[in-house]
Order: sequence, then structure tokens, then C-alpha cells
Amino acid sequence: MWKKALLASVALMIAGVLVFAAAAATSADDGKNVNPGGPMGGPFNGKVMERAAQILGIDQQKLADAFKQAEKELAQKNMDDLFAKWVSDGKLTQAQADQYKAWLNARPADMPPLAFMDAAKATEALDRLLKDSRITQAQYDACKAWLAQKPAFELPKPDRPPRADNSTPRQRPDMPAWK
Repeated sequence: MWKKALLASVALMIAGVLVFAAAAATSADDGKNVNPGGPMGGPFNGKVMERAAQILGIDQQKLADAFKQAEKELAQKNMDDLFAKWVSDGKLTQAQADQYKAWLNARPADMPPLAFMDAAKATEALDRLLKDSRITQAQYDACKAWLAQKPAFELPKPDRPPRADNSTPRQRPDMPAWK
């Protein structure tokens, strides 16, 4: 009787190990991650992108490139709309908007998003990236040169809609105040 129980428990353990291994193998990164979301990451891993390309009957790289292009176009439109609003609201002149947009568009390729940091924080971030070998010395120099060309005026803060309950993030009527 105890031999049957021992045999059943061993078989159960082997089955569990096999199920665990199969689950780990299917969830593991297969190195095919295509990231159309740019440097900040995208919503699609390689398997989803691969399947979507199969469904559409197109090359996976063409689909990834289309996502990258759409993201770039929408980001440009959003930037243009924001600067147009600042000009129409009288927060910037058209010349200032054009100068800042030209500077943003001259950003070196594959540069981390440092444009809206102050100079000290941007330099600190670049130093860290260089030290960690995430960028080369040439990329570092190009970024520093670009940041040195930043227009001398500050951009207005984007308008944020008021909170529905007229509270601040740290002061809500239904929660005690932070001390």
C-alpha cells in the first residue's frame, strides 16, 4: 500500500515539475521582442506583434515600423497643438514656439528624454548613462551640445484640468490630512 502511495506522489511531483517547466518555457522571452513604443516601451511583445502580423498577412517588421511611424506622427501633432495653444493663449510668441520646436526637432537620434529637465538634472542623467555604458562618449557629447542650444526661455506649464472634487492629491475630503 505504501509503495502505491509513494509511486503516486513521485508521479505527481514529476507532473508538477513538467507543468511548471512548460509554463516557464511559454512565458519566457524568446528574444523576438519588437518594441514599437519607442524608448519608453510599447504595449506589444514579440508574440503579440508576430500574431498581429500573421492575422494581417504582413511582415512583422513592417507592422512594427508602422507603429513607430504612427507614434512619431501623433507625438509631432500633439506638440504642434500644444505650442499652437500656448501661442493663441498668449503664453508664447510664434517666434518662441518656432524656436523651441526647431530645437526639439534637432534632438540627436536615440537620445533619452532630457528636453524638459533642468540643465543640472539632464547632465546628471547623461553622466549616469555614460558611466553605466548605456550611451557612448559620442552620444554623450552630441546630447551635451544639443542641450547647450536649448532656448533661454521657460515653457509654460501645461494646463491640467481641475480635480472633480476640487482637492489636491494630498488633501481629499474623505481622507485625513498627511502630517
